[in-house]
Amino acid sequence: MAKIDRQQFPELDRLLWDTKERFFEEKEVLDIYERRWLFVDQRKLTASELKLISNLAQNAGGFLPAPGNPRL
Repeated sequence: MAKIDRQQFPELDRLLWDTKERFFEEKEVLDIYERRWLFVDQRKLTASELKLISNLAQNAGGFLPAPGNPRL
């Protein structure tokens, strides 16, 4: 997968308040979501961001919930 553009994912963009960097590797994004998951407003996740999170959880081996998981 190409680098992930934070501007395409509102909650990810919000989580990255402390950097101006725009593009991130998959592993970096997974790490960001995992470390800052408590700050994600799950009600504001767009369909594309939910898909990104699901793909990261399945492909990169993180703890993040996959679709159908009640945590999402």
